[in-house]
Amino acid sequence: MKQIDLESRVDVTSRLSKGQARKALSEIFNHDPNLVGFTKHSRNQMKERELATTDVLNVLKAGKMLENPEFENGSWRYKVQTAKITVVVAFRRPNHIVVVTAWRN
Repeated sequence: MKQIDLESRVDVTSRLSKGQARKALSEIFNHDPNLVGFTKHSRNQMKERELATTDVLNVLKAGKMLENPEFENGSWRYKVQTAKITVVVAFRRPNHIVVVTAWRN
């Protein structure tokens, strides 16, 4: 599988602006949605809140980042939002996104 080269353009371990994070997220997601992973916590929260994987992926594809990131548990967390759903993601590597949690607004 061909890897996208975000590493040379942006350091995802550093705090990204909302614009940088949205761009990196879009590039990763549009390249290969399989590069989006889910924590055990996020899967449990999604099940409890009756959110499907497709719901979360649609938010990542079309949602907006309206808030600044927060540093928690050793990584920057970014909220991606639509009118109905919020998804929190973290960049684990230049080419990988992890969904931390999700909820209905």
